[in-house]
Amino acid sequence: MQEATMPFVDFAALKQRVRIEGVLPDLGLEMKQSGGQWRGPCPACRSGGPRALVVTPAKSAFYCFGGRTGGDVIALVSHIRGLSMKAAAEDLSRRTGEGSGSQDENGGNAGGLTVPRERTKEAVRSLQPLTYLEVEHEAVQALGLSPQTCTDFGAGYAPKGIMRGRLTIPVHDRSGTLVAYCGQTVKAESPALIFPNGFKPWDIIFNAHALEALPSGEEGELFLARDPLEVMLAAENGITNVVSFLTDSIRPEQLEMLSGLMDTLGCEHLHMA
Repeated sequence: MQEATMPFVDFAALKQRVRIEGVLPDLGLEMKQSGGQWRGPCPACRSGGPRALVVTPAKSAFYCFGGRTGGDVIALVSHIRGLSMKAAAEDLSRRTGEGSGSQDENGGNAGGLTVPRERTKEAVRSLQPLTYLEVEHEAVQALGLSPQTCTDFGAGYAPKGIMRGRLTIPVHDRSGTLVAYCGQTVKAESPALIFPNGFKPWDIIFNAHALEALPSGEEGELFLARDPLEVMLAAENGITNVVSFLTDSIRPEQLEMLSGLMDTLGCEHLHMA
């Protein structure tokens, strides 16, 4: 007896044809629209809170803070239904059919998962950027970061120096000045995050310098991630309104800094990842 096989599925064409927000009802997701994003709980992870799952239609991407994973519309189906990427693509193709949920002219680019981060202020650096960091190193890609996202953040794998063997990420103060580099482990090492001697991590909110104030009258939201890696993973999947502290414990003065940042940005709501 001949085994039935699914016809060839063109992943690129499927992602171009199907809008990511269009599959939310079919996946049974309870999402609420907030600005240009859809947010809700993740039934697959069942962790991360009531707004753990974030879908950004303009980027045709999602990110799950509970599972620390993200991707395109096929990856979303894979994540929620527990399918392989191939099986998810076949399922999505079968459910949508030709001509369903096609992208309009104002839709996002479904073919790209990386999100270029446009810097509007030129940082006045007191330190020289490290030019030897490797953005295409396999250890970095294993974390879920593309070379483009690493380039956007100025991060990469350090083959030498005090951060050797780690994902090395630049740290800027609120004005955009490069003040240090931190080293994020790429494997099970402790501590997970290291800093150069003399650096005070409590004085910094990571990625705060990259955020811009909202136009008057708009209500904004800010995500507080667990660490710089999660900030980068969120950006990889289209979510740029994310910051993190650089410490495991949080001091009162750090919360005051965060409150001041939210006031400056015009953000009314804070969500913990």
